[in-house]
Amino acid sequence: MRNSQVDLPYLPDDLWLNCLARVSRLCYPILSLVSKRFRSLVASLELYEIRTLLGNIENCLYLSLGFSSEQSDARWFTLCRRPTQNPNSNFKSRWFASCFRPHSILTNHTMVSVPIHNLTSSTESTRIAIGSNIHMIGVLGNGAVSSRILFMDCRSHTLHKTPSMQTAQKNPVIRVLDGKIYVVEGCNDPDYSKFMECFDPETQTWEHVPSPSAEIRGRYVSTSLVLDGKLYLFGDKNLVYKPKENKWDVVGVEIPLRWNPTDFAGAVVDNVIYSYGRRSVVWYDSEKRRWRYLKGLAKLPKLPKLPNQGLFVRLVGYSGKIVVLWEKDVRGTDPKKKVIWCAEIALERRNEREVYGKIEWCDVVLTVTKSCSLLHFMTVTV
Repeated sequence: MRNSQVDLPYLPDDLWLNCLARVSRLCYPILSLVSKRFRSLVASLELYEIRTLLGNIENCLYLSLGFSSEQSDARWFTLCRRPTQNPNSNFKSRWFASCFRPHSILTNHTMVSVPIHNLTSSTESTRIAIGSNIHMIGVLGNGAVSSRILFMDCRSHTLHKTPSMQTAQKNPVIRVLDGKIYVVEGCNDPDYSKFMECFDPETQTWEHVPSPSAEIRGRYVSTSLVLDGKLYLFGDKNLVYKPKENKWDVVGVEIPLRWNPTDFAGAVVDNVIYSYGRRSVVWYDSEKRRWRYLKGLAKLPKLPKLPNQGLFVRLVGYSGKIVVLWEKDVRGTDPKKKVIWCAEIALERRNEREVYGKIEWCDVVLTVTKSCSLLHFMTVTV
């Protein structure tokens, strides 16, 4: 049957949903530009229920950027594919038809702004992704930290609330471990019983976690890391919580000496720590207790020169790979602008001492003002 015999715009919604469920989620931001109807379809929970039944689950990248010194001016972006555009076609057809062709033509990538519905007046100080949701601890208008966690459903891009924590934490550090959210008190509090709480999204309940003894607990916690089913906390003292044993201990030799996750962009893939420093991606050999370079990247000319400081770089695990995102000034054309680069790198462990990286794609995904700052970069599953 020829396309001219089918009036595509007037197909029933259930047929469109079954078609869209088979399309890569990376194309949804493009398809939402076709019409209001498509914008509604790609944001419907029914579409994602069909995707789940089909087993069409994907990892997607989300980035938050700060456009002023205030967190309230942060905006969310998500990565999508940018189809090859045919200048001889009208606007709708060239964007619409490309999404249903083989992925070989979808070679370019871009970041598109995410409109968040029912946004509240509180700002978010800390964010973490679990499943299809990005959880955020809010900061109220008076500067106090909220005892409630908000989460953005990345299917519909709507905000929701969890039950309140038993205690509002100061300068909270938040991590996901075994499908649960752990919130740690970042500042010293004489009441050790309030040191850490755990939230179970399945039961929607909070509970306190037994605190470390006064002998090993430090004055503050600056950041954290999840590795091999354990929660590591870094501050003036470095601790590890082992949930299977429900016990605390001091950090041993499994964590790099003289390393703090706040100093570099870091990620964990298949229980290996990857980090960024000195314009290179490195991984940690826990047996020999030394950093090793990720090989195979230096000779690739399409990878632009990376920044010297990790402050301008973000690194995340992504479907068994790593994605590096960094900012670079635009020279000559517009001194008030900068571009954000992104590269997806496949990993290959060839032996105990060598890990090779292969760049699968590398693109400028966004152009922003120079005053814009990188905040959070994370992977969600939808």
